[in-house]
Amino acid sequence: MTSRILIVDDETIVLGSFERALTLEGYATWVATNSQEALKLCQENSFDLVILDFIMPGMDGLELLTRIRKQQPLVRSIVISGKIDTGVEESQVSKSLGQWVEADAYLHKPVSATKLKEAVASLLSEQLPDDWQVIARKAVKGQEFKIKNAKAASKNLKILKRKK
Repeated sequence: MTSRILIVDDETIVLGSFERALTLEGYATWVATNSQEALKLCQENSFDLVILDFIMPGMDGLELLTRIRKQQPLVRSIVISGKIDTGVEESQVSKSLGQWVEADAYLHKPVSATKLKEAVASLLSEQLPDDWQVIARKAVKGQEFKIKNAKAASKNLKILKRKK
């Protein structure tokens, strides 16, 4: 069965390149340029993986992920950003995001097609736990997760200020 991936980024060039790279790998892809489009797509479709930009107008990627997890608690996720200090290792950001919002992976922008495909393949090849109690706890935790935790995560990461 083909894996279903939702890509959310306010930069259309990024959306197009990610969509093209993943479609060529055989994945079924959907794209959204904002959180409202993404939430609508999540109401209409189920996804195996969501790829979200961290910094977007309106709702940031972490808040969006918590809302998506309320609808699809077992969806895998990759958060991307060019605004987090690149001096902070991707693995360190991934660990922090995993603790706060159960994000599975983090990648610094710019993300090469090769790195994106490797991260996607790695996440999608991981088996979900067979223990349904573990799955149920994760689902409940995702549904009970507060938006304030996503906002706290955003504050605790080193975000680079946008140039005016």
